[in-house]
Amino acid sequence: MDFSKFFDDEFNVIDWLNQAFRLQKESNQNIDNYTGTLITKLQMYIQEMNNSIEETSQQAVQQFPRVLREIDVLRHEATLLQEQMRTVRGDIQKVNQDTADGMRNLIQLDSVKNRIQSASKALQEADNWVTLSAQIEDTFESKDTVQIATKLIAMQQSLKILTDVPDYADRVNRLELLKNRLEALISPAVVVAFNTQDVEMARSFAQVFQSMDRAQQLEDLYVTSVKTRLDARIKEIIDSTNGEHESIFIAIYDYLLNVWQDEIRWSTKIFNHPNRVTLSIILNGLKIFHSKYKNQFNTELQRQQTISSKNRLDILIACKRVSYRKVKKRKRKRKLKVPS
Repeated sequence: MDFSKFFDDEFNVIDWLNQAFRLQKESNQNIDNYTGTLITKLQMYIQEMNNSIEETSQQAVQQFPRVLREIDVLRHEATLLQEQMRTVRGDIQKVNQDTADGMRNLIQLDSVKNRIQSASKALQEADNWVTLSAQIEDTFESKDTVQIATKLIAMQQSLKILTDVPDYADRVNRLELLKNRLEALISPAVVVAFNTQDVEMARSFAQVFQSMDRAQQLEDLYVTSVKTRLDARIKEIIDSTNGEHESIFIAIYDYLLNVWQDEIRWSTKIFNHPNRVTLSIILNGLKIFHSKYKNQFNTELQRQQTISSKNRLDILIACKRVSYRKVKKRKRKRKLKVPS
């Protein structure tokens, strides 16, 4: 007989009895004997379960005081842990507060240090300005352009710190006058470097002008120096074409294109804005050509009064046609250079 069915959650006594008597029929045992045996087994099983329950109860009763003691110990330890956590939390809050106060003090000290350094630097620069200002005239008399430039750059740096002094505007004006004197002093040497295409010398002058915030003035000086060369060459081209207007335009456009290519290469080595410099040179060339060609064209018209209006118009149309072809050709070349 399977007594394990009693442990099933869905135990049904009727099903169990039916199963038990079904086994009796299959074994052909006497029903009274089978029933008596089954009852005896059930009683023995009940007795065994009672003994087990009693034994378990005795063990539980014996262990209950120890469990209570352990519960008391755990409760005490939990109380101690709670107190320790409260203490640690207080310590953490104190550390955070102390850290915050310390950081505020550090920030304040750093701010004070920076102010002291700024004040010290301002005093040093003020003293430096006075010293340099007293020395600059002697340096100009020596005509040592390198030393002059060095002192002017140092004075310029000092002025950047002394923006709040009462005589700041006067100092700025004095520095600009000194820069003008230096520029006038070195301009001849700069022009020589430009005319001889001396890259190293031109670069050294460019560094000086850039350090003095006068890069634009150096560019203007270079554009002016090139203008004389343009003027002479354009006049030569116009004079050499024997009044053939279409040939004049072709030669001028070819010349200015070569000038553009040469100047962009040169200016890139010297200036921070080579495109601006080159464009100024080309514009000057066009202005020179316009002025000289206009004068020659008007002179020719006055000299040849017999030229009809139609012939005059034909000359202008031919010149425009040359200009159009040159521009169109230039655009086509630029498109070919664009990567696909």
